[in-house]
Amino acid sequence: MTSTDEHRQIMSPSGAGEGQQKAEFHALALDLGSSSVRAVLGTYRQGAISTEEVFRLHHQAVDDHGTLTWDLERIMDGVRRSIAMATQRLGRAPDSIGIDTWGVDYGLLDAQGELLHAPRAYRDRRMARWAADLDRALPEETAWQETGILPQQINTVYQLYADLRQEPDLIGRVDRFLPLPDLVAHLLGAPAQSGRAIASTTGLASPGARGWSARVLQAAEIPEEWMPPLVDDATVAGTTPEGISIVRPGGHDTACAVHALGLAGDEVRLFISSGSWSLIGAAVPSPILDGAALRAGLTNEVRTDGGIRLLRNLTGFWLLQECQRSWNEPDTGALVEAAGESASLGVVIDPDDELFASPGDMPDKIADWCRLHYKIAPEGPAQTVRLILESLACAHAAYAQGLQDVVGDQLDPAAPIHLVGGGARNSLLPAMTAAACHRRVIVGTPEASALGNILAQLEAAGVLDPSARGEVLRRSIRSVEVDASGAIADPGAFDAMRERLLNATAD
Repeated sequence: MTSTDEHRQIMSPSGAGEGQQKAEFHALALDLGSSSVRAVLGTYRQGAISTEEVFRLHHQAVDDHGTLTWDLERIMDGVRRSIAMATQRLGRAPDSIGIDTWGVDYGLLDAQGELLHAPRAYRDRRMARWAADLDRALPEETAWQETGILPQQINTVYQLYADLRQEPDLIGRVDRFLPLPDLVAHLLGAPAQSGRAIASTTGLASPGARGWSARVLQAAEIPEEWMPPLVDDATVAGTTPEGISIVRPGGHDTACAVHALGLAGDEVRLFISSGSWSLIGAAVPSPILDGAALRAGLTNEVRTDGGIRLLRNLTGFWLLQECQRSWNEPDTGALVEAAGESASLGVVIDPDDELFASPGDMPDKIADWCRLHYKIAPEGPAQTVRLILESLACAHAAYAQGLQDVVGDQLDPAAPIHLVGGGARNSLLPAMTAAACHRRVIVGTPEASALGNILAQLEAAGVLDPSARGEVLRRSIRSVEVDASGAIADPGAFDAMRERLLNATAD
């Protein structure tokens, strides 16, 4: 709450009649990942937030005649069932809902508001055919200065460019482009608008997403009239037919996760949001657009509070998830425990190697990569999992150093790294990351995306003042600090593995 007075009442922006006061507020975070629909119900009372997962539904990208697409019908079914389950749990509708998803994917609507086809997945291969053409029309440095976003083939701009090359008739059929979380919000009743945080991931918006880049749109031959109005995050977007407030919480799951760090607007901190992707970044007040940031492979994405996430994308637990699929082994905890007891192979892979980008046969791909570069390979699932975790930790260290070099004096080199997301559940990754980075790691909540989503809803409703965010988080979650040394993760061993990787990939 904004006051320590336990008896202070808070106003609900939705629900019963005007002026009705309530002692608590219920916000439903619809946290849509690339493998699951999750619904987390947040209850705010007496200055703290408690959370409860009320629904989960697994989904995956599907092959539709050679095109990798998302099963939006299944996702939306999960969304609606989530709202129903939360309503059943509470005995009434939640006060608000907020949607966060992964970035760069989108939907295309016609003039009647109908979806033209299922959203295509960022791992679809169609962009490779056309990427070089767009790079010639929009050189890397130009794209960087116009957007603050590192050009990558998964980015929305490359996807839309490929769509238009493959389907020229889209020019006459599309009325509106919507990033994925805004598409879901629209299908629930919100107007066809886009939050700035998710828009910043597209490679189509100006630095800080204050507007769409006319130069980029022109170079990519994307009609400007397709683009939705840009609006601030942590604001009410609309209402569902049932009268539930729909909030734009930041749209991108990492924006929501960073919101759950509770940073003040001018604080500069290193963070890792660990999930299918590992997002290693520095929370900074404004875009950094110099050549050093570009050379470091960094990208400027907008935070829920309007600041910037200066970050680097790294393939994360996707590697482990794909291995589990091949092994038909759903118990991640058992695999990690076995990995902790397994001997280290003493080498690491490059998680971002193109070989690992596509689904299927991940254990074999990892073994083949190791044989090619080191003439050795992991033996069995336990050693493979250990290799994956050590590889992620080494990549975290490399990118953390790159961020430190770019941000410079703004960031205390002795300051800890904040780790949130799925990696916070992992018994090995935080310790390995601390050892590889030679810095403490503060392990926050694995529910960071959902919690940040809930915080944004509270702020949008006027229930929570943004200045009180940090205090509410301290009351709501427990963080654990991990030192840079330990039996499972020796800093010197990680230094040696990083050196071997550099030597193995020097050519």
